[in-house]
Amino acid sequence: MTTDRPVIEFDHLSAEYAADPLGVYRGVRSRCPVAWTEAHGGYWVASAYSTVFAASRDDKTFSSKKGRHGDIDYTGVVIPSEPSLPLLPIEVDPPELHPFRKVLNPAFGPKAVARLAPEIERFTAWCVDQVIESGEIDFVEDLASPVPAVATLLLVGLPVTDWQRYSRAFHGLAANAPGSAEYTEALELIHSIAGMARSEIADRRLHPKDDLLTTLTQAEIGGRRLEDAQIASILTTTLGGGIDTTTALIANALVYLDKHPEHRTRLATDDAFMSSFCEEMLRYYSPVQGFARTVTKDTELGGCTLQRGDRVFLSWAAANHDPLAFEQPEEIVPDRFPNRHTSFGIGSHRCIGSTLARAEFAVVVREVLRRMPDYTLVDGAVPYSNIGTVNGWHRLPARFTRGRPVGATS
Repeated sequence: MTTDRPVIEFDHLSAEYAADPLGVYRGVRSRCPVAWTEAHGGYWVASAYSTVFAASRDDKTFSSKKGRHGDIDYTGVVIPSEPSLPLLPIEVDPPELHPFRKVLNPAFGPKAVARLAPEIERFTAWCVDQVIESGEIDFVEDLASPVPAVATLLLVGLPVTDWQRYSRAFHGLAANAPGSAEYTEALELIHSIAGMARSEIADRRLHPKDDLLTTLTQAEIGGRRLEDAQIASILTTTLGGGIDTTTALIANALVYLDKHPEHRTRLATDDAFMSSFCEEMLRYYSPVQGFARTVTKDTELGGCTLQRGDRVFLSWAAANHDPLAFEQPEEIVPDRFPNRHTSFGIGSHRCIGSTLARAEFAVVVREVLRRMPDYTLVDGAVPYSNIGTVNGWHRLPARFTRGRPVGATS
């Protein structure tokens, strides 16, 4: 173990990173699986699968929590940290985390997603109906953005008519660098959404429904009902995790299929291939690039000494391209198996919405290939200039042979 800090030039929010993340991580990994960068006040970067895996499963040493505890300022899961209350439950450590997950798990389980699937299918068909006669579509604005937003709002129990407001807020927060005008605007919009959610919370306490919001208003943790602020925090986390990330996953898959039409027919009919294809899209594109932790005690990781209070960026994206963990890591292998990617996280904080995200992905990709099988991307695609949080797209225009609406109702 070395007490010296191997220092690298690294900033996951930079334009250089967005332009070539695989190249950046290749360079980082070749020097050291754990290294220090001075960006954003200084933090460690874990880029090897083994170090990311180990730290993710050690909540006592690598904490997700946020706020002042003792003499340490815990900074949550985002670098740079926002001066806000902790996002529940993602910025809570075990054992405090477990009661929150116990309350939330049923709403995101396979049975709940299966009940929601017909709504997702109907809304996806409706979205395609709106553009099918024109022969033109923006896959982000017309499909990949609205479907995850509406699905998440349906699950939560918030008004789906406001999906554009929610989508704009969370896309803006993910796509823009902290401190930018666009980021600040998105943050203000999210604060206004939290205010709107409070009125819905009050309504559910008086008029329960069959939705997650009602579950949260009735739930008890530690013998006490959840407070409005806690429920609003959980809703913000759920919406943020459910809207922009799946949009990015779908958009990147459609970019890949534009250049590899040989997979389209098989995906439209082969459920097993759709499943493995989804996992490979998750691995290769890593919609969420990584999350941060705070070191609770002096420790060793990847041969380096980390000190109490240090911040660490656990890079799912880098781990997903580690040649020690994956054969041909920088190649897309659509039927790769096994595929133990880290894109949903690892350990106690593994993404609770993974089943829903996979279902949305399959529905949208299958509907595209069924109704516009010859689509071709055209000029005007705009990727995020900042992919350090979510690896997504602003716009993704395409053309296809015109078709007829199927009469889906929204």
